[in-house]
Amino acid sequence: MPARPEEKERTYTALPSIAAASERHGFLLVLSGPQFGDVFPLAPGREVTIGRREDVDLRIVDEAVSRLHAAVRIEGAGAVLRDLGSANGTWVNGRRVVEEKLDDGARVQIGGATTLKFLWADELEARWQMKIAEGALQDPLTGLFNRRHLEERLASELAAAQRHGRELSLLLADVDFFKAVNDRHGHLAGDEALKMVAFVLRGAIRKEDVLARYGGEEFVVVARETGLQGARALGERIRRAVERSRCAWHGHDLGLTVSIGVTVSIGLAEYVAGRSDRELLEAADRALARAKHAGRNRVGASPPGAAAVP
Repeated sequence: MPARPEEKERTYTALPSIAAASERHGFLLVLSGPQFGDVFPLAPGREVTIGRREDVDLRIVDEAVSRLHAAVRIEGAGAVLRDLGSANGTWVNGRRVVEEKLDDGARVQIGGATTLKFLWADELEARWQMKIAEGALQDPLTGLFNRRHLEERLASELAAAQRHGRELSLLLADVDFFKAVNDRHGHLAGDEALKMVAFVLRGAIRKEDVLARYGGEEFVVVARETGLQGARALGERIRRAVERSRCAWHGHDLGLTVSIGVTVSIGLAEYVAGRSDRELLEAADRALARAKHAGRNRVGASPPGAAAVP
């Protein structure tokens, strides 16, 4: 039944949400690092310890963070941060500190990859800030990390791998014949295929791995503490998972044939000491070219110093 004219003009009375008028508190928002997007409330009246140990108040799973790294306590409408003798230091707004007053918006860097932002806000504002942070580092189509975040994260992951002598591999996945999908079914269908591949990739990797959309139909996985053999196994797991999946658009399968759905080719490269992030990406790209040259829907590995495919 259509609304009467007077109903359209009526303004209904409503009380403001209690949450909207809540008191302000201290929060730490993770802007970068393995726990990107997490928000930690800071309890007033006590010092909150930060580190990698399981018994600290705020645990950061970042190998470059010390087991007992720093401590923070609320003071007034701000906080005081203390370094607790950490190996890699505690930095506030780009400056290394031993003890520092934190005002609303201050950025704290600890370890090789983790950046925290101090907020003095109510819960609604803290969650809004979290969404803003996520939006700046996420690809809007797939919800994965974007290229900007990948480049920042990869540099810090390589630094941590070199410092601690840890293995690390990079996988570069490319959707096979993606242009044909766009040409045959349209760009909206291509977007649907990319979202499906992103969903499958997210389910195939480990929690500690870094997954990002690199651009177009390319995706990157940074596999921590993983050598070439483990990376090859991960690549095969991803390849098979995508191959088994199906993506339909208006009743049409988006694969190459009725029996073969969307597939990916994967190139992988292992980090070796002294190799830059750009060199690692280039090595994975060479391996990807080999996989495509061999017939696609394959995993190719690039040993250190391998030449490009002619």
